[in-house]
This record gives sequence, C-alpha cells and structure tokens, in this order.
Amino acid sequence: MKNWLKHAVSLTEVSDRAELVQRYTAALCQLMPLSRAWVLAPDLQGAQLEMVGIDSSPAFKVNDFDHPFSHVLRAPAPMLLDDSQLPYWQKNADFTGQIAKRERDDGVLITPLPPNASKIRVLLMVLGKPATLDTLANNICWNHFNTLFTNCWQMLSELSREVSQRSVLKASINHIRLKEHRQGLSQSLQSQLIGSSKVMHSLRSQIVVAAQSQLNVLVQGETGTGKELVAKAIHDVSPRQGKPFVAINCAAIPESLLESELFGHVKGAFSGADRNKPGLFAQADGGTLFLDEIGDLPLPLQAKLLRVLESRCFRPVGGKEEIEVDFRLVAATHVALRARTQEQLFRQDLYYRLEQFPIRVPTLYQRTEDLPELVRHFVSLYNQRRDTRITGVQNEVFEWLSQHAFPGNIRELRNLIEYACALTGNDEDITLEKLLSREMEPASVPVSSGNAARPGHAPIASASLITTNDLKQAVQSFEYNLIRSRLDTFDGNRSMTAKSLGIPKRTLAHKCLKLEIE
Repeated sequence: MKNWLKHAVSLTEVSDRAELVQRYTAALCQLMPLSRAWVLAPDLQGAQLEMVGIDSSPAFKVNDFDHPFSHVLRAPAPMLLDDSQLPYWQKNADFTGQIAKRERDDGVLITPLPPNASKIRVLLMVLGKPATLDTLANNICWNHFNTLFTNCWQMLSELSREVSQRSVLKASINHIRLKEHRQGLSQSLQSQLIGSSKVMHSLRSQIVVAAQSQLNVLVQGETGTGKELVAKAIHDVSPRQGKPFVAINCAAIPESLLESELFGHVKGAFSGADRNKPGLFAQADGGTLFLDEIGDLPLPLQAKLLRVLESRCFRPVGGKEEIEVDFRLVAATHVALRARTQEQLFRQDLYYRLEQFPIRVPTLYQRTEDLPELVRHFVSLYNQRRDTRITGVQNEVFEWLSQHAFPGNIRELRNLIEYACALTGNDEDITLEKLLSREMEPASVPVSSGNAARPGHAPIASASLITTNDLKQAVQSFEYNLIRSRLDTFDGNRSMTAKSLGIPKRTLAHKCLKLEIE
C-alpha cells in the first residue's frame, strides 16, 4: 500500500499529460508483475486512437474493427486476449507490431478508463501473464490507482483545452488588431497613392505588408506609374518612418561618379577629393535607401552592392576600414530585370536578393476607373501651388481621357492636366478644346506648365535668340526644347532619344535631371 501511495502522489505532481502517462505506466509495471503498458487516447477529432507519449506510434481508426480497441470502445468492458485469441487479430499489422515483443505466454488486457463509465476517456493496454491479468479487476489498489490517473488525465485535459482556447482567442484578437492596423495604414496612403480601384487597394495592401517586414523590395512597373511614390510610401508606413529616406536614380549619375555617390570617399581618394564625403549608404543608416532604375547599375557596382546587402558593411572609396550600416533597400526598375539576368546584363544573385518582396505597380490603362479621382487631385494640386481657382473638368474631358492610351501613365496624365490648367482661367472648367490644344502647339511648348514656370527654364523663341543677352539661359532653353521635343517624338523612350541625339543614355538622364524634364 505504501508504494501505491508513493506513486499516487507522484501522479498529482505533474502538469503534462505525456509525463503523467509515463509515470503511470512505469508505476503499473513496477507495482504489478506486468511486462508493458500503454495508454491510448482519442485525437481532437475523435476519429483515431493514438498512443500517448510515444513518437512514431501507429494510429488506430476508431471505426476499424480489425483491431480490438474498437470493440472495447463500443462495448465498454475489459477485453483479455490470450494465445488462443491473439491470432485472430494478426490481420491488423499495427496491432500485431505493437505486441510483437511480448514475452512468451503473455496475454493482452485492454481496459477502458474510467472503468464501467458511459464516457471513456482513454484505453489502457497491458501485457502480462493471463493469470495476473485475470485478477486485476478485483485488485482494490489497482482500481483506485486507475481512477486517480483518470481524474488527473481529465483535469489536465480540461486545463489544456482552456489554454488552447485562450491561445486561439489571443491569436484571433491579434489577427483582428493586425488587420485593423494594416487597414489603417492602407487608408493613410490614399492621399499619396490616389485611386479607389481594386488594383490600387491591392497595391496599398501590399505596400503595408512589405513595410512591416524587413525584406528588400523590388518595385517594377512602366515609366510614369509612380514607382518612387510607392517606395516613399513603404518608408512612410514602416518602423523606419522617422529615419532618412535617401533616393538616387542610378541612370542619372555617370558611372565614374556613381560608386562615390553610393559608398562615399575619404579625403585624397582621388583627384579633387579634398575632404571626406559620406555616401548614400551612410546617409540611409537606420532608414530606407531607394535605388531607382536599378537595371542601369553597372555590373562592377552590382557585385559591390550584393556584398553590402549580404554583410551590411561597406568601405568608402579609398577607405581602409569597413563601416556597418543598417538600411532597408527598395529598388525600382521599368525594365524586365529577369530577362536582363538571362542576357547576363544583371547579376542573377543580386536579382534574387532584391526581389525578396516584389511589387508590381499597375499601369494607368489597368486602372482607368481612377481617372476622375486622379484628374480632380491634379487640378486641386495645381490650384494650391499656383493660387488659382479652376473649378473642375467638363464631362467630355473624362470621356476623351478614358479612350486615351496613356503610354506615359500617371506622369503623362499629370502633365496633360497641368497644361490644360495653365490655359484655363479662374472660376472656369477645363474644356476638351483646351486639353487638345496641346496637340496643335509647336514642339517648343513644354508639356508641363510647372516646368515652364521655373526660372531659367522658360523656352526662348527662335527669333529672340538673336537679341538675348543671357547665353547660359539661351543654351539651357535650347537644350530643354530640343530634348523635350525629341522625347515627345519617341513617346518618352529615352534610349531612342539618346541615340537620335548622339549621346549616351546616362548623359541624357543627367541632363533631364538637371533641366527638370520629367
């Protein structure tokens, strides 16, 4: 009796069902002349019986009557199997394999717990001599010990169920809060990324998810779709929003200067380096680095960028020590970067490092239902910046816009609306006539009224070139008009424009940046 009490106390000290079963079965084999003991419990669905605390053990289907457990469950009474009865169950390989190592002449006793109860909690299977097994039902200590185990099992099961329910409830609440938080962030982006279309809702949702991660983001889309706005939005709703957002157009910086721009340089690194200069990697520390037109990054710099992304360290040009840096990289391109990797113009390993979280920006053609909202936004923006009072847009303008292809996407739409605004007086609506008048203007008229209003960039008529007394302005205006006209000729294609002018594409990009040609 003393030993039974000792093991009974041991059962009440555990808080895990697997450990409870281990102590229980070990006590049975120690206190009784038994060879082995197992506990089988139903799974969560109640469709299978699984052996508790044993890895890789077979699961017995509750409704499969090829094994004896189903019979005990249906008629809740102990079943004693001796050598004469065991061969009947040999067709069930799992059951046969489980008792294969029984000692000679051992019988098998399968008993429901609690005994004589309408609802069975678990099944107990033990191996031992048939004479011993036959007397167990009359053993008072055996019965009390089994009852104690069943009570402990039931208590731990209820506790486990409560913990599981709390965990599910907590996860559900956290999911709801996360969803509400993301919805709030997505709504906050509506003022930056205009549009109520389905694709824009999806885009804003992707941006929020990407922003909450620390993955590198690759923004892809056609020219003029607003890739830099997407990059800025990612920064603005990320945990790095209070830190710097540093942007650079890889196509606009000559290759000879691009490495110094990114990595910085130390004094004396090259001719003209009269002081230390921090690069963009250092400036973006803690924040976000946006590399626009990443597809134009030269191959040697691609290898160096890859190393920075992998090691989070860089060395300034001419420097001897590496500097640790922590920034989130967002890259953008309008070219098919995967195709460039196949052409060996872009490193494949860098491509996969950049494309940890890809985002595709839709074209204006894919979101034509956003046209009215975008047009009103650009008109309102123009009124704020120019202190004008343009009242709106006539319906026929929207009808014409909905039929236009817009190869230049949002940028082309904005330039078109700003041009029409420049021709519209206060307290008037934009008319289709004013919108289409741009097509009849000479090429010297800039597309964007915003560019025309900037000092030093107003185009000079050919006749006035003879009398001008400002050579610098005349040269800038000539370059501006020529490049703008050639870009219009080739529908904004910079490669063809650069080729027609006999200059490298990088030089053209630099001039567009300098002259503020969008």
